[in-house]
Amino acid sequence: MARLTRRNWLQNASLFAASLLPFEKPGGVRFSVRTPFPPGLTLHARALLLQRLGFDGIELGEEWTAQPLDHIQTQLDGTGIAVSAVVGSLQLLNTDLEKRQQAIATDRQQLEKARQLGAAGVIEVPVFGENKFPDRAPHQTARQTEEDLLIAGLKKLAPEVKRSGVSLLLEPCNRKETHFLNTQAYGAELIGRVKTPGFRLLSDFYHMQVEEKNIAQTLATIGNLTGYVHLADGEQRTEPGSLPFDYRPGFRALKKWNYAGWLTIESRATDQPEAALRRALAYVKQQWAEA
Repeated sequence: MARLTRRNWLQNASLFAASLLPFEKPGGVRFSVRTPFPPGLTLHARALLLQRLGFDGIELGEEWTAQPLDHIQTQLDGTGIAVSAVVGSLQLLNTDLEKRQQAIATDRQQLEKARQLGAAGVIEVPVFGENKFPDRAPHQTARQTEEDLLIAGLKKLAPEVKRSGVSLLLEPCNRKETHFLNTQAYGAELIGRVKTPGFRLLSDFYHMQVEEKNIAQTLATIGNLTGYVHLADGEQRTEPGSLPFDYRPGFRALKKWNYAGWLTIESRATDQPEAALRRALAYVKQQWAEA
C-alpha cells in the first residue's frame, strides 16, 4: 500500500471536496467521457457507470457508427446520460474517390443520427498518417490537393450541417497521428475557407499540449471557434489530474468566449478506469470552477 503523505492527503481531500460541489454546470458546460471504460461493458452499462459517477454524457466512437439509431437509443434509455458527440467517417481525405464519396454519405448519416440523439457534433479527423497524394508541384502540391478536396467535401456537407443544427467538428491532432491538421489555427483557416456556419473546432488539450506553444493564447485568439473539448494529461494521455496538468489558463480563455459546451475525457487510465474517472471528474470540475 502506498504511503499517504501530507501532499497526497491534501490533494485527495481537495478533489473529494470538489466532487461534492453542486452540479450546477458553471458556464453551461457539461461533462462526458469517450474513454477509459472497464473492458467488456455494453453501452448501457457504460452509461449507468457514468451516471453513478456524476457525468452528463458519453461520446460515441467509430465502433458505434454502423449501429442503428434505435439500438443506441435503447441502450441509453433510462440512464439519464446524453450523447455528447459522435465520430464521423474519418475518411474525407482518402485517396480513393469512391471512399471519399462514401465518407460524405457516412457524415450525412452521422449528422442526422447526432440530431436525433441530441448530440452537439460530429467529429472529423480528415486523415491519419502521411500524405498519400502525388505531388504535382509547381502546378499543385500534395498539400494543396488535400486542402482543395477537404474544402470541397465540407461544402457538400454544408446543407446537412445547416439542416441538422449539429456542428461538424474538425479535430487537429498531433503530428505523430497525422501530417495534415495539427494546429487550431490551421483548422480555423480551413473553416474560414468553407464560409458556412456550423463548422467548428474540437480543441483537444492532449494534442494541444504537443502542438501549441501556448494553449491559453491560442484559445484566447480563436477559442470562439471551439465547439467541443477533449481532455487528457501529458504525453502519456492519462486521465485529467494524473500529472496533474493545469487546464485553468485554457479554460479561462474559453470562459471569456462564453464557452458552454462539453468537456469530454478521452484518456488512458493510470489504474482502474472507474477510479480514474471519478478522480478526473472532480479534478476537471475544480479546474473549471477556478478558471
